[in-house]
Amino acid sequence: VDVGVPPLLRAVDKSSKWAVTVAQTAAVIVRHDTVAPFIIVGAIVAAYFASAAKKAINQRRPDGSPFTDPGMPSSHALVSMFLAVAWALFLDSTSWGAAVIGGAVCVSVLRVVCGHHTWAQIGVGASLGASMAFCWMRFGALFAYAQGDAVGSVAIWLLYLVGSAVFIRRALMKEKTAHAWRDGGLCEPMSSVPSYSDDLQVSENGVS
Repeated sequence: VDVGVPPLLRAVDKSSKWAVTVAQTAAVIVRHDTVAPFIIVGAIVAAYFASAAKKAINQRRPDGSPFTDPGMPSSHALVSMFLAVAWALFLDSTSWGAAVIGGAVCVSVLRVVCGHHTWAQIGVGASLGASMAFCWMRFGALFAYAQGDAVGSVAIWLLYLVGSAVFIRRALMKEKTAHAWRDGGLCEPMSSVPSYSDDLQVSENGVS
C-alpha cells in the first residue's frame, strides 16, 4: 500500500460506492417517480458491462495495486460517470450537471491517486459510462420513463428492486468471502459477480 496517500483520501475512495448508493436511494425516495429507478437499472447494466469488459480485455492494474481483478476499464469511473451524465441529462441544469459530473471525476481520479487504476483505465471507463448514459437516457426518453404506463412502471420498479437485491447480496457475499480469506479458509478472493465496486482488496495482511 502506498503510504504516501493520506488516510482521509483512502477513506473517501473506499466509501465512494456507498456514498453513491445512498445518494441514488435518496433520489428514489424523494422523487416518487420512475426516473431514479430507471437510471439505477441502467447503472446496474453498466456495472455488468464493465465486469465483462474487464475479463475480455484482461489488462493488469498498476504495479502495487491491492486488487486482483483486471483494471480496464475502471468500474468506479464507468458507473459513476454513467450516473452523473444520466442525471445531468435529465435535470438539464448547468449547475447540477457540473456538480454531479465533477463528483464523478473526483471518484475516478481517486482511483489513480490510490494506485488502483491507470489514467487510461479511468479515462476509458468514464468515456464508456458517459456514452452508455447518453444512449440509456435517449432510450428512456422515447417512453418518457414509462410515466403513466402501468405496465412499464411496474417493469422498471421490478428491475430496480431485483437489481438492488443482487447488489446487496453481492456486498454480503464479499463480506463473507473477506472473513473467510482473512481466516485462511479460501485460496483466492471471489470476483465472479459484478457490482458498483471493484473486487476484493487484498494486502499482505489479508483483505481490507
